[in-house]
This record gives sequence, structure tokens and C-alpha cells, in this order.
Amino acid sequence: MSLLHHLDTFILWLVLFPLLIGMLPCHLIAKQKKTPCQVYLCGFFTMLGIFQIPAVIIVLQRGHLSSLIRIMFWIALVLSFLGFVLAVVRITKTTAEESFELPSVRGKSRSEVGLWIVFYILLALQLVASVLVMTADGDDAYYVGQALVADVTDLVYYFDPYTGAYSVLDYRHALAPFPLFIALLARKSRLHAAVVAHTVLPSFLIVASYMIYMQIGRLLFQKDKKRLPMFMVLICLLNDFGIYSRYTRETFFLTRTWQGKSVLANLVIPMAFLILLAVVRRTEPGPENEYEDTEGTEKRTYGLFVMLFLVNMTGALSSSLGLLLLIVLETLFILLAAVRNRRPMLILGGILAMIPCYYFMAMYAMERFS
Repeated sequence: MSLLHHLDTFILWLVLFPLLIGMLPCHLIAKQKKTPCQVYLCGFFTMLGIFQIPAVIIVLQRGHLSSLIRIMFWIALVLSFLGFVLAVVRITKTTAEESFELPSVRGKSRSEVGLWIVFYILLALQLVASVLVMTADGDDAYYVGQALVADVTDLVYYFDPYTGAYSVLDYRHALAPFPLFIALLARKSRLHAAVVAHTVLPSFLIVASYMIYMQIGRLLFQKDKKRLPMFMVLICLLNDFGIYSRYTRETFFLTRTWQGKSVLANLVIPMAFLILLAVVRRTEPGPENEYEDTEGTEKRTYGLFVMLFLVNMTGALSSSLGLLLLIVLETLFILLAAVRNRRPMLILGGILAMIPCYYFMAMYAMERFS
């Protein structure tokens, strides 16, 4: 009952804020119907990407967690209000049905519906396991410990979570303060940081990860959407049977979901791949696709690069060293897309979107080798 009593905090920060904030970047990306998954993902990564800025500043200044929470709350509140106003204006100009694409079983065959049922059963089993099964990991001594120390003392990255003694600032971890987001949720919900990390947060992160794969499937099977549920079942099974080593992505996904490196591997990189794939689809020559609207191609792609910028900010929040993976992925993808689709301006958009990667890696390198 204690967990249910504090559920309003998680609904606010992990559901309502992302859904309302997501209206802003979604409006930049396209004007056609938006699915709840698209809106939520845009809002979730926007919130975490913006969280990186005050979090790093306060960590470097050895500030207080309460200051970070206060700043982030007002930022999220203002952005949510703007998103709510935008949603109301959009609905009044058209209708809710024309503005948002809600899930429906209309036009789906029995096999499709059956596969979707199988997928949701598999997903439910993973969510139940993430709540009921305890998976201990040595890295929790630092990541969860850092969140707990910040919540208890109100000082961020001031003490060593291993010993409790004063510590010199470690830039590798200070530039990727994802544990402070756990501390924020723990402080607002008044739950122990370990409970938030091990029990509550994994459920939201697992669902968000499958939302990303669902959007990837919509792009890959754009002309044959009947294959989408089969794709989702396959992804679910790969996650279930991919724990053959402690270092696989699937292991991090199901047993270390709350750690920043897991967020990078299972949310940030797939989301970056989704945006890059959408850039390729929107800029390739040929007949119009489902993402076409009345605006020009250049206007439609800049919103994707804005979203990619925020995803890279979330990557910086998750893992400082993992930014190199994002740079390699995005550089190769953008170069190939620019040559294949004859869109040289994509290179400029890619460079601007990767600014967070360059900036935080440069900060780490300067401190590391100075």
C-alpha cells in the first residue's frame, strides 16, 4: 500500500509530464496524426535531455538536490503547460480523431490480434518479473548509493557512496548524473532510492523501450503493417532469451534497467536509430510516404534533428563514455543518408544535433588528461 500511496509522483513525472511536454517537439516533427507512443517518447527524451543541463551545473558546483528538483519542476511545469495549450488549440482547430491516432482493432485480422495478445502477455510477464524478482548487481553500490546519498544529505556527488567520506569530484560520473533523476523520484515520492530504482523505474523504462521498437517497426513495415506484431513478439523473445552473458544488452535491459548504461543501450541508441531511419525515409526521393505533409522536406527534417539533439543530451545524462557510440552511429548514418538521398544539408543537421556528444566528451577529456 505504501507504493500505491506514492504512485502520484511517478504518474506526474513519468506519465503526465512526458505526455504534455511531448506535444512541443511532435509539433516540430510533423503535423499529421500523432500516436500516444510518439508523443510520450518525444516528451520523455525532452524531459531527460533538459534535466541534464541543470543537473551537471549543480553537480559541478557541489550544489543541493532540492535546488535541482525545484528548477526541474518549474521547467517541466512550464513546458507541460505550453504542451497542453498546443494540444487544446490543435483539437479545437480539427478534432481529437484527426489530431491523434489511437490504437484500434478495426481492420486487423485474427492472426494480428492474436500476435498482439501474445506480445502483451510476454510484456506483462517481464513487467511482473521486474517488480517481483530481485536482481542484485555490484554497480548498484555506486549508482543507487549515489542516489540514496543525494536524497539523504541533499548534497550531490559530495560524498563517496562506498565509504560515506568526502570525495573528489569524478568527472566520468559527474557528467552523467542519471542517479540524480532516481534521487528526484525518491525525494518526491518519499520512497527509498533502492525501491525506486529496482521496483518502480524499470516498469516505465521497459514500456518506453518497447514503444521505441514499435515505432521502428512502423517504419520498417510501413507497407505491410501486418508484420508489426510479429516483429514485437520477436523483440520480446530476444529480450527473454538473450541473457546468456552478464554483458549482453538483454541482461542490462531486464536485470539492470535502472542504470545509466542500460538506459543508453536500450532507450537512447534505439531512439537515435529511429530518428535517423525517419530522416532517411523523409529525404529519400520517390513517391510520398505516410510521413509526408504539406511542408517542404527541409522544414520537416529539422524537427527530427531537434529531437536527435535532445536524445543525445539524454545519452550524455546516461553515460559519458557511451557518447562515442552515438557519434559513430549518427556520423555514419548521416553521411550515408546525405550521399544516398543527395541531401548535403543533412550533414549540417547531424553536426548540430551531435553538439552534446562533442561538448561533454571534450569536458571529460580535458579533465581526464589535464
